Amino acid sequence: MSDTAAFEAHDLGGGLTFLIGTVPAHLVWDAARFDQAWALHPEERPAIHLHGRRVQVPRWQQAYGADYHFSGQTSRALPVPDLLAPLLDWARAAVHPDLNGLLLNWYDGPGHYIGEHHDSTRGMAAGAPIVTLSFGEARTFRLTRGRSPGRAVRDFVAENGAAFVLPRDTNEAWKHAVPKSARYTGRRISVTVRGFTARGG
Repeated sequence: MSDTAAFEAHDLGGGLTFLIGTVPAHLVWDAARFDQAWALHPEERPAIHLHGRRVQVPRWQQAYGADYHFSGQTSRALPVPDLLAPLLDWARAAVHPDLNGLLLNWYDGPGHYIGEHHDSTRGMAAGAPIVTLSFGEARTFRLTRGRSPGRAVRDFVAENGAAFVLPRDTNEAWKHAVPKSARYTGRRISVTVRGFTARGG
């Protein structure tokens, strides 16, 4: 990582960590830029294979810069918009130089969430972590490991402007989620930055 001083490492045990920082103030979206980013979301939500059937994802999603493969489907990448390019440049400079692909998720109200999962690492550059930038309504970002009894749960607040760094080995050992809750009534956009060995992931 290029600028470890900007992130606080949380010890998850077993040599695994999760890092928390913030996006520089000039890159945190004001209301106008947030609305511009919100307008980027596709009309249709994607569908994935889950437990042998095809279900609609409870949020909008779109890849930029590099395709992202997950849950039996591919989010085909669009070119990185000018609005998002400064975030990618910052992540490359502050976290890892091989970061080159963005995946945006748009959440609107209590019905939008993402369940517990490990991120797919198909085509990802060795050593490149997974970086998530959060804008809009604050939500819980939950890490989980194992099953009950003895299931480990760690909750972190994804505030407006938060930057989370999930190392590859942590992603393999811990699942993460943005849980569903009736208390969420606003809009949130997550910008997940990954590094791929070639364009198209």
